[in-house]
Amino acid sequence: MNKNRNKNKTYNAIFNLRPQRIAAAVVSALVLLIGMLLAIQESGVQTGYVVLSLAICVITAVFALMDISYGRIISAVFAVLLPIGTLVALENYTHVVSDLSVMIFLLNLLFFYVLYGLMTFLFGSVKRGFLVATLIPMIFGLANYFVVSFRGTPIVPWDFLSVGTAASVAGNFSFTLTWKSYFSVIAFVWIILLASKSRVRFQKKKVRIPLAAAFAAGMILYVSGIQNTSFQSFFGMDTTLFTINVFYRNNGIAAAFLGNLRFLNVEEPDGYSVSAVEEIAAEYEGEDDTASDGGDADAASDTDASNAADSTVATDTSDTAVESDAADNTDDTEDTSTVSTADEVTQYPNIIIVLDEAFSDLSVWGDFETSEEVMPFFKSLQEEAIGGEVYVSVKGGNTANTEYEILTGDTMGFLPAGSVPYQQYIKSEMPSLASYLSSLGYGTIAIHPYNASGWDRDKVYEYFGFDEFLDKTDFVNPTYLRSYISDQSAFDKIIEQYEEKDDDERLFTFEITMQNHSGYSKDSPGFNAYIELTEVTNKTTQVLATEKYLTLMNETDKALQSLVEYFEEQDEPTIILFLGDHQPSDYITNQIRRICGVDEPETVEEIQQGYRVPFVIWANYDLESEYYEGISANYLGGILLEAAGVPLTEYQTYLSELMETLPIINANAYRDADGTFYAWDTDDTYDSILNTYQILQYNHLVDAKNTLVSFFGG
Repeated sequence: MNKNRNKNKTYNAIFNLRPQRIAAAVVSALVLLIGMLLAIQESGVQTGYVVLSLAICVITAVFALMDISYGRIISAVFAVLLPIGTLVALENYTHVVSDLSVMIFLLNLLFFYVLYGLMTFLFGSVKRGFLVATLIPMIFGLANYFVVSFRGTPIVPWDFLSVGTAASVAGNFSFTLTWKSYFSVIAFVWIILLASKSRVRFQKKKVRIPLAAAFAAGMILYVSGIQNTSFQSFFGMDTTLFTINVFYRNNGIAAAFLGNLRFLNVEEPDGYSVSAVEEIAAEYEGEDDTASDGGDADAASDTDASNAADSTVATDTSDTAVESDAADNTDDTEDTSTVSTADEVTQYPNIIIVLDEAFSDLSVWGDFETSEEVMPFFKSLQEEAIGGEVYVSVKGGNTANTEYEILTGDTMGFLPAGSVPYQQYIKSEMPSLASYLSSLGYGTIAIHPYNASGWDRDKVYEYFGFDEFLDKTDFVNPTYLRSYISDQSAFDKIIEQYEEKDDDERLFTFEITMQNHSGYSKDSPGFNAYIELTEVTNKTTQVLATEKYLTLMNETDKALQSLVEYFEEQDEPTIILFLGDHQPSDYITNQIRRICGVDEPETVEEIQQGYRVPFVIWANYDLESEYYEGISANYLGGILLEAAGVPLTEYQTYLSELMETLPIINANAYRDADGTFYAWDTDDTYDSILNTYQILQYNHLVDAKNTLVSFFGG
């Protein structure tokens, strides 16, 4: 009996089975077990890691139950060491802490010391303060890991403006962990458990409140200081936003994220003033590079669409310019910049823009074999119409930025890396392609077969001057591929709007699809990938996801063919611009690069291959074939209007001239007519030209009270 009592005393001395400790043990073990399962789902069963993980789960639960506590000395030691562990664990989610220089490491560590101190005195104990201070980077780092996995770039401050958009598609992604990121989760759990054994409290308000205030002031100074140029220079921060992943790797996640807060507002460009804008605009007043009478297109609306050829463009052989048949006669034609009658409206064709989700040709990375051709119709269409390559500003996500560049003529190159103008800067009416065509008498419709609130489109489209916005609720019995409305149904909605319009009305339709949205690795009942990578025998989850993506591209190709074939049979002249908004995430493109034997892109030109998507402009009347080797999305609106025989805005005329010098300007780089790529802020050859563009864009996007509306086509 005495031996049993002694055993019980020993047991009770080691373990404390209070409900709080039991809950801590259960929660800790569950977190680690779930993380292990997610790692197995991502990387497969690796026996050594699985055994180690199970052992850690058991040890973690036992430690949580143990009746251990310590006072000020050990707590002080942990106050020094645990923030270091947090910094290492946070960085380990997406890269390694050894990537940081000594000064950058200290800069990030300073943040965590301030954070832990603030939370400790705010909550009055080491146990509670360290719990909150550890959960913040643990959860943020995990979210950042998933965002990098899904779209290829880390979280930036303005992403919190799009939480609703992200949540609406979150269910279509597969949330998995690498073993490396899983061990970060283990580290965070143990930091919390080690701190939970401290019995140090700060209950005296006269001590706790002043110290909490001091650390709060320190946090304010840190956040404001890290956005200061001299502060950044002292610590040797990387200030180049060319590749945001590299920016985070070089500066550390905490410092990079907080440093990006300075980009919440657009900086005024050098030399900006309303008078400077007016002086630039005066050079283009009344200019128009296209035929402005559009007479033959009018004839086509009454006879056969093929007779509209004379109203279309004749293209030269350069890859940076398209000129109208009537360009030399613009001085003799009547100015139709404002059209008010139905007869005048019917001079122009119906205009359709389809921005297809994640549509891209991954052969830009090299040749790879598939069981059947992926996009045969699209490629044949490019050969007979106007086509080419667009270097967009985003990949893996942020479709709204490609929309913004097409609809406004502005570039993401002058805006903070990772920003989304739809959510950050557009808060009132803004001249756009939609408002301009509306001023010419067009009916204007935007279509998106998903949630209207995504990227604040329901507000922005109204600001842009669209007459109507149709979202997924306007689709009756559509077909679905995976959990998204198919491109076939999306294109059928375009046809439906065309058939419902009046005969004397011309329609501008802008559609953004959803069928090919990411989440390719998630199981999709009823959808089977039929295009296979024939060179790959080991069908990993990543390979299967890539085959699913390629199959979706083929489905889009078929849907596009049906759309074109429909309008081939219509008498009214109609022109269609079709392109992808961005390439899929690195999860897909990395697989293709491996097959093609392509190393990790390093040079500006190599990196830009990840931002390359194809486009085509087709009409049901004659268009002379032309191929653009490389342009950016901001020029597409003007190119489309030229092909349609519609007069350009003064801004589009300016952009048409700019394109001859700098055919590519996107968020990451720009390229001159000689084919040389430049990363931003690395060369001053074109600074003056770019500054002029930036001044105009600032007036267009930011200085709403003084916007030269007529110049931008309002």
